[in-house]
Amino acid sequence: SFIPFPSNNNTHKVPTMNITKTTPWFLYVCLILLSGYKSVKGSISPSSEPTKDGKFGFKPTTLFVFGDSYADTGNTPVIISPSWRFPYGITFPGKPTGRFGDGRISTDYLAKYLGLRTPIAYKWRRFALPRQVVNKGINFAFGGAGVFETIFTVPTASMQINSFERLLRKNVYSPADLNSSVAFFSFIGNDYIKYNIFNGTSQGRPALIRRVTKQILLDVKRIKDLGVRKVFVVLSPPHNCVPLYSTSKGCNTSNPLTKLHNSLIREGLRKLNDENNEKSFLMLDFYKAFMTIFKYRGVPGVSTFSEPLKACCEGRKGGNSCGDVDIYGRRLYSVCKDPKSFFFWDNVHITDEGWRSVFSLLLPDSR
Repeated sequence: SFIPFPSNNNTHKVPTMNITKTTPWFLYVCLILLSGYKSVKGSISPSSEPTKDGKFGFKPTTLFVFGDSYADTGNTPVIISPSWRFPYGITFPGKPTGRFGDGRISTDYLAKYLGLRTPIAYKWRRFALPRQVVNKGINFAFGGAGVFETIFTVPTASMQINSFERLLRKNVYSPADLNSSVAFFSFIGNDYIKYNIFNGTSQGRPALIRRVTKQILLDVKRIKDLGVRKVFVVLSPPHNCVPLYSTSKGCNTSNPLTKLHNSLIREGLRKLNDENNEKSFLMLDFYKAFMTIFKYRGVPGVSTFSEPLKACCEGRKGGNSCGDVDIYGRRLYSVCKDPKSFFFWDNVHITDEGWRSVFSLLLPDSR
């Protein structure tokens, strides 16, 4: 799952994905049915549907997703991921589907905005019926993924793109599919936690950020060069402002590391767009959206979060996380009564209502 930047030079304890209870097989079947569900209920409606050519000068028909736990809809294996355990998925669809939250996540809301079904997770593409489901796109994102290798054994950004390229070689997608396609590239910060765990110095972090952002720009250009028409690239949210690191006094929003990361992405995407008359690269400013929600405790007319830095689902004892149970199956966590009143679901991930709020700011005409 996404791990934020460290707030200082000390090594932080990393939340583990420990499993104490095996998830039944039927949950796998649930994902097959649900990861490609056609619509997302809520206030967001697709702005691209009412217009003839859509928002981009064409109507998107296919969505490809590359990313980490903020975008994963079921690729991360059950054996290492809490996203397959109760209470994940309690808001929608009422059971775990491999999403890191209580319901819909960023991928679902972007798909709805584009007027598309949520693309099926790459892991389950062979089980998708009818085949038209796969033709509408694939989600390659894995919880814990980074631009480079992280502490989790999951595909990196380049490996995810390799999987996409293999499908293209098999002619799963036609030139017409690609010509009306959109990609979502969402890697938030797992590369940086690995650096922290191995006692990386504060002096060396700017160089790492430059390496990571350079690779991000190479990756999104590669996706475009493979034929994708438009690529959405996220700007990282304020990394210290998650329940894992925030305190009762709030969080440090002036983290220069996050700002350096985002400024390099902005600059790089502008240069790529200058080389491309179609302006193929689009930014989704998670930083600005998150900061706005923290400042106003929600989005007027959309949501209200009285304590936006507090998690809905929390471990009851030190070291325990949302979804953990003991050897007798007893819960080692507590869940809030109303997830809609919380922005954060667990220590780092966002609620369904939180993502709805973020996208109401990012794509205001999609409400």
